[in-house]
Amino acid sequence: MTDKPTQHTPNVLLKAKREPDIVQVPERSVLAIEGEGVPDQPGFAAAIGALYGISYGVRFARKGAGLPVFKVGVLEGEWRAEGVDLSVHEVPAREAWRWRLQMAVPPDLTQREVDEMAESATSKKGGKLEGSEEARRLRVLRIPPARYARLLHVGPYATEPESFDRIDNFLADQGLRREPWHVEVSLSDPGRPPPEKLKPTLLTKLVEAG
Repeated sequence: MTDKPTQHTPNVLLKAKREPDIVQVPERSVLAIEGEGVPDQPGFAAAIGALYGISYGVRFARKGAGLPVFKVGVLEGEWRAEGVDLSVHEVPAREAWRWRLQMAVPPDLTQREVDEMAESATSKKGGKLEGSEEARRLRVLRIPPARYARLLHVGPYATEPESFDRIDNFLADQGLRREPWHVEVSLSDPGRPPPEKLKPTLLTKLVEAG
């Protein structure tokens, strides 16, 4: 009998509801890659492929070595724009978009482990990540704990401003503010469901007093 894979994605990222609330997201480790531009560019899809490929590669390598098995995390996207709040109705120029894609990983995962897996995967002839520059750019990051406003958005990405309006009204009633950037947690493959059935969790970090 094999042990049940360990889930490293915090439950607060998976259990959002349609009404906004405030949650404490614990400190955690992620495998991440940064980029710029909108999601319809080839580099964005390549970054997602590298994240999944290396995450599963590390998972299977650890399993083969008799180490504890972990569950590959869900896809998270942190979105920013130079000098613009992406969470309001103003749509920034495409070249202003900045993103960081990431997945939760075990806290003991090292950069060396990732680099070795990337070297193996990108050098494999005929492999899915052969020659992938994105796989070589992956980094292990430690994200400190923080408070976030959270809401489950249902529907097309184009209607997300309505969800952020609800978050803002909720925070204003409590005398709170948020940072001008947000995180989207994809509970399913964002490319599969029709737009009206998308259900990303939206998280936006609170501005702490002082």
